[in-house]
Amino acid sequence: MIEKANSNIKVNDSLVLKKRDEIMELAGKNFEKIYPILEKINEDFIVIGDIKTMTFKFPKILPKKIGLPSEIVENPYTYWKKIVHEKDLSKFKEATLGLIKGEYDYNDIEYRVKDIRGKNIWLKHKGSIIRDENGDPWLLISAISILGKQTNIDNITKLMKFTEFFQHFCEKLKNTRINNLGMMIIGVDNFKEINQLHSRQYGDRVLKMLANIIQYSLPEDICLYRLDGDNFGIILEDSSKERAEEIYLNIKSELKKVQILKDEKINVTISAGCAIFSRDKITYQEIYKFTIYSLMYSKKTGKNKIVFFSNEVMENKIRHFEILYYLKQSIENNFKDFEIYYQPQVSAQTEELIGFEALLRWRCEKFGSVSPNEFIPFLEETGMINIVGKWVLEETIKFFKDWLKIYPKLKISINVSCIQLMNKKCIPEFKKIIEENSFPVKNLILEITESSTIKNVKTLKEICKKIQDLGIDIALDDFGMGYSSFGILKEVHVDMIKIDRSFVKDLLENPFDVTFIKFIVEISKQYNIKVCLEGVERKEELEVVKSLDVDYIQGYYFGKPESKDETIRKHYKNLAK
Repeated sequence: MIEKANSNIKVNDSLVLKKRDEIMELAGKNFEKIYPILEKINEDFIVIGDIKTMTFKFPKILPKKIGLPSEIVENPYTYWKKIVHEKDLSKFKEATLGLIKGEYDYNDIEYRVKDIRGKNIWLKHKGSIIRDENGDPWLLISAISILGKQTNIDNITKLMKFTEFFQHFCEKLKNTRINNLGMMIIGVDNFKEINQLHSRQYGDRVLKMLANIIQYSLPEDICLYRLDGDNFGIILEDSSKERAEEIYLNIKSELKKVQILKDEKINVTISAGCAIFSRDKITYQEIYKFTIYSLMYSKKTGKNKIVFFSNEVMENKIRHFEILYYLKQSIENNFKDFEIYYQPQVSAQTEELIGFEALLRWRCEKFGSVSPNEFIPFLEETGMINIVGKWVLEETIKFFKDWLKIYPKLKISINVSCIQLMNKKCIPEFKKIIEENSFPVKNLILEITESSTIKNVKTLKEICKKIQDLGIDIALDDFGMGYSSFGILKEVHVDMIKIDRSFVKDLLENPFDVTFIKFIVEISKQYNIKVCLEGVERKEELEVVKSLDVDYIQGYYFGKPESKDETIRKHYKNLAK
């Protein structure tokens, strides 16, 4: 039952009583929906809120305990943000607003608030939403309980938390019977994309299943801990690199045997970082830092492997920080040191120039020319790829805008990161840039790198549909390198496939590469998909490629990526003819 509001309420009495009656009426009409949720999350304090009016009903004791103005509060977040501990506010805001916006249906968090005496207390907060007939958030039902202290068990995985990991490691550092101590941190590869392309709840399910698999794989004397994000930690006592590697490989072996989630096939791999030192020559802070550096190096250099701390790892980390610094400096200085190079694409049969691919280059003030394979992941990890990607699009279409007056069929290809496309502002911003520059969309192709994109084909399909609705063609780059190439073709309509250059490198010696390209061409022609073959560098390769009936060719034989000035010098006059 929902209790009646306190008759002594002093704040906006008439409005509060009116809202109280509305909530009680709403709850009464829908009690059969509310009751199962109340039963499910039955705790100390039950809160019911009308999301559409942002009016919430609290039990009598809670306002008295933490200083809310009354039992019925409009826009309670304005009050909560004043009492939630500053270190927990971001977590509280994300979880609460995520429910209200309908981004997910359930949350379960712990956070600190100040009570009326100014003392910090821990609250455990579970919430669920009910949606209306249109699927929009309607009612929020929450249960709040006061914790005597913060629990040290992770709610999702039921593993001990970071605080226990820290405490247990420090205890072992004091144990003189232990000669060396090791730390291994295991992380889920591409976990951010799993959350983005599925949902946070889906990611939580992956973590829960993975925790079970790792625990099952570990020796009985080793504990598993849930650290921050997608990381799991183990403590190795008097161990060796060989023993640590054996443990990691055993986890990988068990992971291969188990399908993480039954409802969707998902390819989950894990990377690990490990550091082992003499117990009396290391601190917790140092070994944790070194282990994290090793994990990051593992993910950067291929993923799905274990890396042990070394001088190479340390030097790489220093370079990492410096490159990040110089990238930010370049962007803040109006994209100083960035440059766009252009590589020609030609007709496979006539060798006539049909377009260019725009390729981003960056020359670091300290390290000189840095490979896109190194600096683009930095841009993606930090979110800077969004602003750089917009700059590349705008600069490219400005450069080629006048060319189209002479050669109206010219096609311009621009690479787009999956991280960019996951940003809801990306496509509207692209549309605005194109319209402001009056650039014809029929001349534009957006290339999506297959190997870095696909964790959820449904999401990719939706993104491509929005782009194609604008009249822009989609090319699938690096085709053949990812695990899901043919699954994508089955579900997603693309306008062009760009076969990776690795299939050209051994074309003259390896019959498989020839057969593979023929196969892709035959399938593509049935569905009116163009095929571009990258990496053609020699005349002998060109002769073979022409017999394979591909549509377009791109490679050093017809031109390397070149600066704006070189592109004008070599190609503009030819087009003018």
